[in-house]
Amino acid sequence: MKRYLLIDDDEIFNFLHAELIRKADDNAIIDAFTSSIEGLTYLTDCVNKNEPLPDFLFLDIRMPEMNGFEFLNELLKLPASRIDKIKIFMLTSSLDERDRKTAGSYAVVKGFIGKTFSIERLNEIIDEHS
Repeated sequence: MKRYLLIDDDEIFNFLHAELIRKADDNAIIDAFTSSIEGLTYLTDCVNKNEPLPDFLFLDIRMPEMNGFEFLNELLKLPASRIDKIKIFMLTSSLDERDRKTAGSYAVVKGFIGKTFSIERLNEIIDEHS
């Protein structure tokens, strides 16, 4: 049973991605946040309470409260022994190559995916990182 965390300020993308995850993994445990701050609080609480962390995090880059890179900077302040186990994939509808380069500069980021990802791409991710 894998855990998935979706953080995207767009509820529709969270809904669509959750549905795709359910199709790819019918035992999935999915949490979703439209607020990057609430998502970070959730992860921080999981770390502090020694609760299970998500296996996969799909993180939007462009968000109003805190963008995906700011989120990663805060996430990296948590114990690496816990955070390093999360497979983080950046999501974006941006075509800006700088976003791809910046995402690649974070060792914890496993990939960069355009919105909306496909069931085929999701299956590849799950197979490759499980």
